[in-house]
Amino acid sequence: MRSLALVLLCAACIERPFEEGAAPAARAQVDRSALRDVMVPPPPDVTPVGAVFGNSAELIAYKLEPPALVPGQRSKLTLYWRCRAEMDAWHIFVHLDDATGTGERIHAEHDPAGGRFPTDAWKPGDVIADSFFFIPCRNPSFLFLGFYTQGDNRLTLNSPGRGRDDGNNRLLAGVLPLAH
Repeated sequence: MRSLALVLLCAACIERPFEEGAAPAARAQVDRSALRDVMVPPPPDVTPVGAVFGNSAELIAYKLEPPALVPGQRSKLTLYWRCRAEMDAWHIFVHLDDATGTGERIHAEHDPAGGRFPTDAWKPGDVIADSFFFIPCRNPSFLFLGFYTQGDNRLTLNSPGRGRDDGNNRLLAGVLPLAH
């Protein structure tokens, strides 16, 4: 038993060799000329937010098209981001929660611009129009969003701007209304 404990103790103490000059992970490379449809400023008819995540990404605003949800009809939501500092690779999560409290949720986890413009390719000053489509349910929806890597690892919400912090690094950016 002692010899087994000694073998386990010795095996646990083996260190990995030092790799001199090990380079940090490479940043994603994108063809910026192919992103002209994505690197656009927000139009004047957006809902301003101004929330900041990780001191590196600002949700400037969002736009819902059509401007009110029609149950069963495809809607487009565009998130307008401004890069404030270089970022690691993060995914965007969007939770559209039924505002009446039924517990229904539409998940819209995605990589920015349909995966064409990952966050680790963003540069300070970039403005990114990140659009996606969804089919709304029968009630207005709370728009929650943020950034994540693996599991529940989320990028810190530093400032909710005009939105609200739910305490879990998840921004309540607004309510998506229902058409009457």
